[in-house]
Amino acid sequence: MSEHPFTDAGISRRQFVRLSAATGAALSLPGNATADATADAFGAEYQFVQNHTPADHAVPTAVAFSDAAGLSAVASIAPDARTTTEPAPAAYARLTTAQAEQVADLPTAADLHFAPGGNPFWRLGYYPLGVFPDPSNCVDYLDIEEVAAGFDHLADEHADRMRTVGIGRSAGKYNRLSDRRDPRDVMVVEVSEDIDDREAFAGKRQVLINCTIHGNERAGGEAGPRFIERLLTGGESAIAELLDDYALIFTFTNPDGWAARRPQYDSNGVPFAPLHERGNLGGDTNRQYPNPGWVSAAHTIAEPLGRSLDGTTDPPDYVADTVPDTLAFVEHCRSYENLICGIDLHGMLSSKDFVLALDGASQSDTGTLQNSFELIERIGEEITEALPEWETAGRTVSGVTGGTNPGVFGLTAVPEQAFNYGTPVETIGYSGTGFVDEWMSFPEELGGLGIPSLTMEMAYSNLVGGNAYDPARVGMQVDGYQASIRGAVEYATREVEGRFESDGDVAFVDTDELVRSAGDLPHVDGDDDGTAEAGDDPDTTTAASTTTRDATLPAGGTTALSYTVDADTDRFAVYPHVHESVASAELVAPDGRTVRTFDATEGRALGGACCALPTWEVRDPAAGEWTLRFVDEQGAGSSAEAEFAATRGTAADAPDPETELGYEQRVYEVDPLQYFRDLDADATDDVDGLGVGTIAGKDDEDTEEVPEVPPRVIELLGRNPFRDEVDEDDGPADPLAGYDHLVAVHDDGVENDDYVAAIERFVREGGNLVLTDAGLHLLAAMEDVPIEPGDVTTSRDNYVAQLEDVNDDHPLVTDRAPIQDHLWYIAPLGYAEDEAPVTAVDSAAFEDAGGTVAGTVGGDVVVGALELGDGTVQVVGSLLPPANQGNLHPFGMLDYAATYFGHLVMTNALRAQQVREVDGEEVLRIGRGSDGA
Repeated sequence: MSEHPFTDAGISRRQFVRLSAATGAALSLPGNATADATADAFGAEYQFVQNHTPADHAVPTAVAFSDAAGLSAVASIAPDARTTTEPAPAAYARLTTAQAEQVADLPTAADLHFAPGGNPFWRLGYYPLGVFPDPSNCVDYLDIEEVAAGFDHLADEHADRMRTVGIGRSAGKYNRLSDRRDPRDVMVVEVSEDIDDREAFAGKRQVLINCTIHGNERAGGEAGPRFIERLLTGGESAIAELLDDYALIFTFTNPDGWAARRPQYDSNGVPFAPLHERGNLGGDTNRQYPNPGWVSAAHTIAEPLGRSLDGTTDPPDYVADTVPDTLAFVEHCRSYENLICGIDLHGMLSSKDFVLALDGASQSDTGTLQNSFELIERIGEEITEALPEWETAGRTVSGVTGGTNPGVFGLTAVPEQAFNYGTPVETIGYSGTGFVDEWMSFPEELGGLGIPSLTMEMAYSNLVGGNAYDPARVGMQVDGYQASIRGAVEYATREVEGRFESDGDVAFVDTDELVRSAGDLPHVDGDDDGTAEAGDDPDTTTAASTTTRDATLPAGGTTALSYTVDADTDRFAVYPHVHESVASAELVAPDGRTVRTFDATEGRALGGACCALPTWEVRDPAAGEWTLRFVDEQGAGSSAEAEFAATRGTAADAPDPETELGYEQRVYEVDPLQYFRDLDADATDDVDGLGVGTIAGKDDEDTEEVPEVPPRVIELLGRNPFRDEVDEDDGPADPLAGYDHLVAVHDDGVENDDYVAAIERFVREGGNLVLTDAGLHLLAAMEDVPIEPGDVTTSRDNYVAQLEDVNDDHPLVTDRAPIQDHLWYIAPLGYAEDEAPVTAVDSAAFEDAGGTVAGTVGGDVVVGALELGDGTVQVVGSLLPPANQGNLHPFGMLDYAATYFGHLVMTNALRAQQVREVDGEEVLRIGRGSDGA
C-alpha cells in the first residue's frame, strides 16, 4: 500500500471529499479502499471494484450458481435480489463487500461478476423482458457492453433487417486494473429491409440519429437501442412498413465517455469515480467537427481528409492519437449517399421545456430554412402528444435527482411545455463552434453532409452530480426521444419546397468590397489551388500551445484559475468547464477589467449549453496575468478546469492554421451578397444587383468602364442608359425605376452625392429602401433625413447579433415566435463570441426622425422603419456582415448565415412572404406580405 495514497492516485483529500459527496459516497479512498476482499468466485474486475469502493457501497453483481438451491440463499443475504433459472441458475443483486463475501462462500456460487447495466441478466444472454427492457423493468442505465451484446443478439435474430458495424475505435480510457488504455468500438446500427444489399441500401432515403455524443447525457443512449428493438419486433409498425425504401442509421459516438462510469477508469480526471463523462481524450466531443468558419485552438478538430484537406495526407498526429473515434465517425457518415436529415441527441439539466430542438448554423436559403422547420414541426408534434403523461412524470423528478433539478433561477421543477425550438442562442443562451449537428448541415463541398439537422436537448438528462437512476424519469426521456426519431422519419417521407413570394422586383447594391477570399491571407501562397504548401517534411504533431489548469470549486462558492499571457501572444482561447455542477464564469484582464462573462442562470435551461461553458477567444490580449473566475450556481461543488491555447504572431495577421492546428487552409471566396443571388432563385419576382455607379446614373468615378446594367433594366427602359443616346424630352434614365425595393448592406458609395441622391429620390417616389449592417450609414448621408453621422454607430464586441428588446406589434417582426431574437450565426462567418458587429441608430434621433422601433440592442435601434416622402426606409442593423478573416478558419467560410428569424425580418422588410409546400400542398405562409401594415 502506498504511504501517500492521494499523491500517488492524483487526487487530493479535499477533492476526494468533495467528489464523494457529489456521487453519493460511491467512491472510496484510493489505495486503502477496503480490506482486501478476495474469493475464488470473484472475477478480477469484480474484485477490483469491490476493493475500490467503500465497504458499504452496493456493487451491481451477477452471480452464477451451479445449482438452483443457491437462489434462495442469496435472497436471504440480499432481499432485493432478482433470480432466474433460465438459461442457468443465476442472480442479480447489489452487494456490499460483506454481502459479496457471504455469497461467494455459498457452496453453489460459481462466479461473481461486475454487472453494470439495465437488464440484470444481459451477461447470460437472457432476455425474458426484451433485450433492452422498459426502464421500469431495468435496474440502472444501459451499459455500453450490454448494448453491444444486445445489438449482436438482435442482429442475429433479424439478420435481414439489421446490420451492426464498428467503424473505428476510440483512444480508450486508461484502465487501472490492466494498466493500459481500453479503446472501444464506435458502434453504428443500420436498419432497413434486405440490409445486406448494399447497392439498394445506398439508394434508400436515409435518416441519421446520433445517440451518445456526450457520455453524461444519457437520454439518447437509452432511447436509441430501445427504438431499434421496437422497430425490429413490431412496436413501430408504421416505420417498419417504410423499410423497403428507407433506412435508419443509429450512431453511438464517444464510447469512452459512456464507459467512464466503470470504477477501473478515471472519471473527469478523478481515479475510481463512477461517473459517466462528457468527452473523450481530445476533450469535448461536440467541439471536434471540421466546420467552416471560426474554429478554436482550444479544441481538437477531426478532419479525416488530412492536413491538406484533400485526402492525400494523414490528419495531424495529435488528432489521430486523441480523437480517432471522431475521425472515424466523420469519415463514415460521409460514405452515405442519400441522407435526408439528421438529429443529435443531448441532455440538459432543469429547463422550461422538456425537449428543445436547436436549429444550427448553415448557409440557408428559403427552401433550406423551410425544410429545417418542417423537420422541427414534425418532431414537435410527436413530442407534444406525450405532454399529459410527461407532466405527471415530471413531478416525480425533483425528489430523485439529488438537487440537480432545482426550482430556482426562474426555472420550475416541472417544465412549462413539452417542446420548444430556436437557435442555440435563443434556447440555451450559447454560441460556439465545432458542433456535430452544424457539421451535418454544412454544404458537402465544405466537408459537411448537406442535410437538415438538429441538436435535441432533453431535460433532466445531464448527470451532473451523480448517476441517480429513476425509472419514471428515464421512461419519460425514452418516450420523448423515440417521438423525436418518429418525427425525423416522418419528415424524411415528405417532399418540402420553400419559396419567397415577393412583392415586386428587388434590387441590391452590388460591390466587390465585401468579398473575402483565402488569397487575402498572408499564409496562403497564391498558387492556383489557393492553399498553403505543406512542405517536404511537415511536422504532423503541430498544435497551438495549450495549457490545462484545474482547481476545486467549493459548493456554493468561488474559485479562480490564472494564466500568464506573454507579450508576443497574438490571441488566446479559453475553454472553461465544470464537471459535476453548474457554474457561471468571467474572464478578467491583467488591469482588472472583466472582458468575458457567462451567466449560467440565464436562459430557458439551467447551465445553458448542456452545462458546459463557452469558448472565449481574445485577440491581441494584454500581457500579464489573466484570471478565470467560477461561481458555483448549483451548490453541488465540483472540479473546475480550463484549457488555455495561445497563438503567437502579428495581431493584424490572420493565424496560420497549419502552424496552429496542423491543417492547411481551404481555398474559399465568399460574399454576403450571395444571399440576394440565392434569393433570386427562391423569389417570385426578379432580384438584381446594381453597382453604385449604375444607381448614380454615371460611370464610376474611379474607372472609365461603363457600369454593367442588368438586361431586364435595359428592357424596362427601352435602352442602356450608359450606351444608347437619350431623347432630351425623356430626361435621364433611372435604373431604379423598374424596382419596388432596394437593399444596401454596405456603405460603399456613401460619399457619392449622385448615388445618395438617387436612393433618396427612389424612396420619396414610393420605393421601399432596406438598409442593413453598414448600409445604415446612408441614413446620415441623406439630405432630408434628420439623422447625423454620430447617431449611427457600429459596436464590434457583441456576444452575438441578438435583439435585447423586441416590439411584437411592429410589422418588421410579423410572425415572430416569442423565443426568436437572434439574427445570424457568427462562427460560419469567422467571428468568435464577443466579436459580432451590430450597427445601430440612436433611439432618440431615430424616433425624432419619425421612425418606429421593432428591436433594440443597448437601447439603440437595430430594427426599425421610418417614412420618407411616399416611401419607407427599413433598417436591420446586423444581418449580412462580411466574413471575418482574423480568426482561425482552416475549413473555409460561408457567404452568409442568417437565422430563421433573420430571414424572416428581411422577408418582412421586403413586404414578402415565405411559403412552404409539403407534397405539393401549401402548409405555411409567414411574413407581412404586400398587405402588411
